[in-house]
Amino acid sequence: MRKKTRAVRTTLKSQKICQAVPIAVNPDCPTGFAPLVANIKARPLEHLFKIGVDLMGNDNDPKRLLEALEALFLPKNAQLVCIGTKEFGTDRFEYVSVDEFIGMEESPLLALRKKKGASIPVGFRMLKKGQIDAFVSAGNTGALVSAAKMILSTLPGILRPSLLTLMPTKKSPVAVLDVGANIQAKESHLVQFAKLGVAFQKIRGIQNPRVGLLNIGSEAVKGTSQLKAAYHHLQKMKGFTFAGNIEGKTVFDGDVDVIVTDGFTGNIFLKTAEGIASLILDKIEKNSHEVERFQSLHYSEYPGALLAGVKGIAIKCHGYSSLKGFTNAVLGSLDLVKEGYVQKFMNELNCIK
Repeated sequence: MRKKTRAVRTTLKSQKICQAVPIAVNPDCPTGFAPLVANIKARPLEHLFKIGVDLMGNDNDPKRLLEALEALFLPKNAQLVCIGTKEFGTDRFEYVSVDEFIGMEESPLLALRKKKGASIPVGFRMLKKGQIDAFVSAGNTGALVSAAKMILSTLPGILRPSLLTLMPTKKSPVAVLDVGANIQAKESHLVQFAKLGVAFQKIRGIQNPRVGLLNIGSEAVKGTSQLKAAYHHLQKMKGFTFAGNIEGKTVFDGDVDVIVTDGFTGNIFLKTAEGIASLILDKIEKNSHEVERFQSLHYSEYPGALLAGVKGIAIKCHGYSSLKGFTNAVLGSLDLVKEGYVQKFMNELNCIK
């Protein structure tokens, strides 16, 4: 049965749901966004959770993405809604057919003006209308962030959304933001990034997160004028512990729970760390037992970057994400939806002054 709308043609077909298996992430495991504190009432079990998946605009062949998604074991109350051009339509999932997508090389704002029916804006409009509960994309980062701001809007008091990702350390995972949404950041933006990171870690169960400001030295006088101003502002805030400046070499010691930086620096830091992790795994690949031991360092184990600060759940994967990384992002978004992440996040933000 086909239902036509202005933006898309939606094809609703029978869906074969696999037998349910547990997917909630262990609280001590660094590979997911859970756990979320249970005092926010989650949706009833009978609710059908829908995760929107953008198949377009990344390095993966949409056909291979669909194959990977088909291999996922989802609970009976979860369903995928795939968004892509008509040639990739499938009977396996609910499929939303679009006529175009935004390429990596395109100007985000120009593309959003010209391609209102592309997969990214269509996904966010569906999210706003409640047709899906979360949206996962590995497409153009600028288009993703801009579309989220225009269509979903930001949470009260938040000027700019930020891309937040979890990274492994010697202790517990650290939330790093921004990792690519904002190339430049003023003092006020850095302070808001800190609030977003603190709220996120409190949701994960860390009662008093320690916040570090990524800088070229630990002294308060180091860094740009924006970093210096943010340092003094964060010192005065309540609701978390400010640990001061932190250098890149100590990030993985695990002494802080949140690392704040601008999107330019954060993106370089993230990709450098991923490259080093891949190098380590390549060097020890001959020892299979050692590879398994260090596999948690690989970026594909982590569920993409959460677009924090908008009125909805959106996860951005690398354009070059592996199939495993992409499917982990889908499972991570489902964890957030099931536990009522958005309301909990807003509550935590209101407590940080």
